[in-house]
Amino acid sequence: MLLTDLAFPSAWQNQAARAAQALLDHDSYLVAAHVRLDGDALSSLLAMALFLEQKNKRFALFAPFGLPDNYDFVSLPVPVYRTLSALPFEPRTLVALDCGVRGRLGEELSRIMDDLSCINIDHHPGPGMGTITSFIAPEAASTTQLLASVLRAANASFTPDVANALALGLVTDTGGFRHANATPEVFALAAFLESRGACVHKLRERLEKNWTVGRLKLWGYMSERVELEQDGRLAMCALPLDCLEKYGCKSEDTEGFVEHMREVRSVMVSCFVREQNLDVCKFSLRSVEDVDVNAIATSLGGGGHRNAAGGTLVMSLDRARELLRRSICQSLGWSAKS
Repeated sequence: MLLTDLAFPSAWQNQAARAAQALLDHDSYLVAAHVRLDGDALSSLLAMALFLEQKNKRFALFAPFGLPDNYDFVSLPVPVYRTLSALPFEPRTLVALDCGVRGRLGEELSRIMDDLSCINIDHHPGPGMGTITSFIAPEAASTTQLLASVLRAANASFTPDVANALALGLVTDTGGFRHANATPEVFALAAFLESRGACVHKLRERLEKNWTVGRLKLWGYMSERVELEQDGRLAMCALPLDCLEKYGCKSEDTEGFVEHMREVRSVMVSCFVREQNLDVCKFSLRSVEDVDVNAIATSLGGGGHRNAAGGTLVMSLDRARELLRRSICQSLGWSAKS
């Protein structure tokens, strides 16, 4: 089997071709992902921007919360607009990346969705929201893995910048190739992208060697707050909002801590919940092997993947922590009293 046969799975060929043709057929694009960008969402925006530039398409990038500080090494070729009122033209088509639910695009964009046609490319479970086409493949490790097939179908040039953009999404959403979603297809695509100028080890170094002293101290504080329950199978941590201010940190400085909790030998499920503002909390769930935390998150209005999911709870931090604890225990058949 050739490397490219693994890197660009035949099972995705038809969907990738439809998405590629749609991108070539249309113009005047607004490109967006879920509102709070993570590595895969940001990488997808970057890869799409580079592709649309190659094809001389008119487009604008939209991210209402801007770019996360911990990805400050990522350079986008065009400005990122934080409000739709600032757009330099009126887009006709939305390219929705790494997001298959209208609500996750943000309130402002959600309000005008009915006025836009939509091309949707995403690796989260769901029907998709594309009115032109949806390329949805939950078995993919990242949205950039799907974009690689789309770009190939569109005869894009895999320049070093494009290759690095696609590789960054692979690195972040596989936990540096440590998670179960690091399949042979993922490694084959990583090898292909390396052959086109990507540098995976430099991407990992930029991701990992960017800590502040404040983040180091915050993680020490959060580690002290971790509680092990269910004979060590469940790890939980609840973080009040004022702790971020105390250590001079932002919400993205907590990124990765839920995976850190899962590294404890006995832990099967880790749960991190932080206070976002008054009576609004964000939660993240991680699991090992066949434990499905996506089902738990979905039952609480969130979603994700089998071993990685999350969502938002409109309630106090104490209530959110208890609801999550109870939901996890009920879902897995654990006694909530143990």
